Amino acid sequence: MSQISQVEGCAFSTEELQQFHKYYTWSSTDLDLATADQRIDYFSANIDPSIDTQRLRDWLRTMEVPDKSVSDEIYSRFDAYDFAHAPGFNNLLAEVYNTDRVSKHELNLRMEQAKARYYNEHVESLDYDEYRAYKEARAPKPVCPYQHLWDHGEEKSTGKQLDSVWVVDLADYLDQPAEGKELLTVATVSKIHDAIRQSYGEQYHAVAIINSKAEDSRPFLPPLERQQEALAALLRLQIELRQLNQSKPVVIFASGPVDASTIGVVLSTADVITTDKFSVSLAPVQEFPLAALYDWSSRLEYPGTAEFIACHPDLVLRSSEWADLGLGQGFIAHRHLASSRDRILLAASCPPPSTRDALRKAYVAESVYPGPSKISVWRPEIGKYFAPVAQGIKSLDGLIEELQELDTTWARKYLALADDKEWLRVAGLRVAALRSARDMEYSRTLAMEFAVTNAWTRDSSVSADVLVKSPVDDSLSEILNGSKPTVDIPDECPFAKMYRKNPERFKHIDLQQIAKHRSVDLQ
Repeated sequence: MSQISQVEGCAFSTEELQQFHKYYTWSSTDLDLATADQRIDYFSANIDPSIDTQRLRDWLRTMEVPDKSVSDEIYSRFDAYDFAHAPGFNNLLAEVYNTDRVSKHELNLRMEQAKARYYNEHVESLDYDEYRAYKEARAPKPVCPYQHLWDHGEEKSTGKQLDSVWVVDLADYLDQPAEGKELLTVATVSKIHDAIRQSYGEQYHAVAIINSKAEDSRPFLPPLERQQEALAALLRLQIELRQLNQSKPVVIFASGPVDASTIGVVLSTADVITTDKFSVSLAPVQEFPLAALYDWSSRLEYPGTAEFIACHPDLVLRSSEWADLGLGQGFIAHRHLASSRDRILLAASCPPPSTRDALRKAYVAESVYPGPSKISVWRPEIGKYFAPVAQGIKSLDGLIEELQELDTTWARKYLALADDKEWLRVAGLRVAALRSARDMEYSRTLAMEFAVTNAWTRDSSVSADVLVKSPVDDSLSEILNGSKPTVDIPDECPFAKMYRKNPERFKHIDLQQIAKHRSVDLQ
């Protein structure tokens, strides 16, 4: 029988270890807050009467259930203290996040030291060195290396609300239909927009958009209702988010599927954190053939990538692809989301102008590797076959002819375009729109997206070239519904446009170093 050593001098078999894990996670025992002695009594009386109680005590200590005593009280009060609302504690956070490339361990240690210093000065006497020695003496030994095979529990949120962060929970506005498909309606978008508008106060250093009910079967953002008014409302929301992001960071925790028609909301900020539940597919749809046109046309580094994604028959973008495309700031396992989100948003307590930088260091500390990207595997093929389409050198029909000569699995997927006329029209429209959008400012791409979608809804048989050349001058005013945005809609800066059109021209410039000193989107 295999042995797994977890506590020095105490070996456990795999079967015994699994038995204890099952006991440890039983919700029916009501022992979540029990002491070690109470747990030992329960386990020896109800699970295994022959168990060595001292051995079980070591077992429990391994699982972070130490004995409690009177000497623990000061440290328990320190651990439970609400630093999120502690007056003046925010002033210490700049020191915590003042260095680039810190590890998660180092960041947690700095935060603990800052909390101890504040607690000692403002609450009650606390010797940090003694506290560290106390914690290390009771620290659990390394956990079972096979624990992840059966441990599917989720880490809990602290439940503490931060005064410095305005949190918009989409679950408060999205209604789960009794039957039928969940849709993002005009009324729902308007409610979310109203909630976003309340975040402009100086007391809020950042805005967080979450969906506490997002899962595999419940989307983070559902499809948009098929109405012209709904599209206009959604574009107004995207404009508001981009404007807001100029004054304070907007962080989106995309913890579930996002429909292609509403992905523009997620792409309205660079501060996107995804989980293993996140996904989006741009498989051609009739209702909204274009969405987030500006972002797909200008933010992807490698030419042809947007066309590869927009025309793919069944490609699903998950967190690994999202990170590879440079569209997210980090990835968190879904079961750790609640606790990691709390720690990330605590960094937002750091006052401006350091808030955004503090948050991005927290993303790095909390993030893990999302896995390999499907897009990076096909990058040579994307550059060879799809980049000429993006540059206007090759037509979509020419691409299909080339792919017919290849005998590969991925090429055969694209050849389905030739057999589906509706799909071919959508793909052709997207290719033409992406090509046109690369020469447009943000406001013009919004207007084209609105005008083309409405024209497509009226008659999807019209050719792509005719649709893309449709008049768009009045579309922006129609989107804004006669009102003016609080600030000008941000246009792409001339330097970013030159870089996007000819990256080779700027190879001698260290763009990463520039980005560290100023929050600009060089893509």
